[in-house]
Amino acid sequence: MTLSATANKVIDQITSDTTKLGDIKKLAKDIKSDHDLAVELWSTGQHHPRLLATLIFDKKRLDQTAIDQLAEDLLTHDETERNQLTDWLLAAQLTKSRPLTRLMESWQDHPSPVLRRLFWYHQARLRWTGQTPPGNSEALMASLEAGLAKEQPDVQWAMN
Repeated sequence: MTLSATANKVIDQITSDTTKLGDIKKLAKDIKSDHDLAVELWSTGQHHPRLLATLIFDKKRLDQTAIDQLAEDLLTHDETERNQLTDWLLAAQLTKSRPLTRLMESWQDHPSPVLRRLFWYHQARLRWTGQTPPGNSEALMASLEAGLAKEQPDVQWAMN
């Protein structure tokens, strides 16, 4: 993908060795929501541009197909970057929209380990934050006990 001048300017701002996460968050606050720019930043495959993209995606334009692609792209990152990107995507987009939350609630058995991790992490966050659990606690515990040992490490972390 050929990047716009705006995307190149933003990338130059956030890809130095001295870039802090707070710098990325501040820039996102200034940009607000810009889905097209987010798609351009995501297409770079770079960690910092993708972090910014997670903050400026338009959640109304994210659907299962787009999220499946994001999850596949996340597998190109090492575990630390992948987990950070996943956490930012969850916090900035997926939990801020009822349709996306409903999608996330369907990912318990999704083929993508990234999306399964998001499912379990979301379930844990519901309980950590004191929100009323969705009434699936018994079934969730049974699934946890049956599947924890077989899951990939990233997913196991969220299940714990």
